[in-house]
Amino acid sequence: MGLLTVSCPSCGFSRQLPSEKVPDGPRRVTCPQCKETFVYDKSSPAAVKEEDSETGSAQASTTSGPPFTKPSPPEAPSASLDDFQGPVMEGSSATSSEDPPGPPTVPEMTDIGDLFRQSWDIYQKRFATLVLLYLLAMLAIAIPTALAVGIAFFMTLIAGGTAFFVTVSLGILAGIACFLWCYSGFLCAVLDDSLRLEDALTRGKRMILPLAWIFLLTGFIIIGGYLLLFIPGVIFTVWFFLAQFIMSGENVRGMDALLKSREYVRGYWLDVALRLFLIWVVSGVVSAIPFFGFILAVLFFPYLMIFHCLIYRDLRAIKGDTSCPCRTRNKLLWPGVALVGWIIIPIILMLLFGSLFCGKYHQGTRVQVETTRGESGHFCVATFPPMVIEIVNGV
Repeated sequence: MGLLTVSCPSCGFSRQLPSEKVPDGPRRVTCPQCKETFVYDKSSPAAVKEEDSETGSAQASTTSGPPFTKPSPPEAPSASLDDFQGPVMEGSSATSSEDPPGPPTVPEMTDIGDLFRQSWDIYQKRFATLVLLYLLAMLAIAIPTALAVGIAFFMTLIAGGTAFFVTVSLGILAGIACFLWCYSGFLCAVLDDSLRLEDALTRGKRMILPLAWIFLLTGFIIIGGYLLLFIPGVIFTVWFFLAQFIMSGENVRGMDALLKSREYVRGYWLDVALRLFLIWVVSGVVSAIPFFGFILAVLFFPYLMIFHCLIYRDLRAIKGDTSCPCRTRNKLLWPGVALVGWIIIPIILMLLFGSLFCGKYHQGTRVQVETTRGESGHFCVATFPPMVIEIVNGV
């Protein structure tokens, strides 16, 4: 009866077992000492060599005394093959000690409850700075517009209606520029927790035009998507809502920022959509509170943006410094899809109202002709609603 030595290649734990007690074929076993897993095959050349050496040494001990042997590993607790985990590999064709590669694990986003709690913690710390910046953004567009309208009334008395139009237009443009400046500073403060009010406004001054372009592109694409039977608009909203954070935080501008936002969301659309839906529902409930809804909505908006920013940070941590295809074809694809929505719906509305108008027109201009016979002869009465004309046809 030959003996086999089953040794762990990691820690050196070994045990000699009778050959007939070791199953045939490759078997995956786990070392009880270091918990490493390896494959042992009694029919491999190494195992056969070990068995032959054990038999040869036993014969040599009876004839020529004890042979020279290598130091054996430290004595381990007695163990049998049953101390290893049972075989997990089927058949006898396995040659590798590693498990076959499985599907890669997909990192998960931060839990929704943790996301709400983290947003609240940041909101409490940054309350004063963020609320002041957002109030400045609202006042920045309201005050210049109101002043322009007031000045335009006096200008109308001097130069007529053209002066009113020019003055109001200039006031609105100035208000939009001031709003973009303050809102850019607000975005910078949301992304960078260390920024104060003055630093955020200084940094935001360089982002007025890029932010305006981001807003125009995002609005055009999302609204065009909603015009295409609503569902594309929902998809575009989730894809591209990160563009403003990417523009401010990574200095990626224009359509490149929108495409990078879509790349971040890729593979996590449902998770992102669920989080956005929940926070928007909360925002709608807060805004609908009687009497105080507007004030609460203003106070809640920084919390909303912090929540959005944490989603952006979460996806960026998962995806890393991701790259996206920014060729001309990719940049024109989604604006082109949105343009279809902007064109098709007006055409459908024009055809619909045109057909209704034509139907009413034909119905209103219908001529009714009646022939009657009176005492003086035949009369032909033609009715053109809403008037009636009598034509004498003869005596």
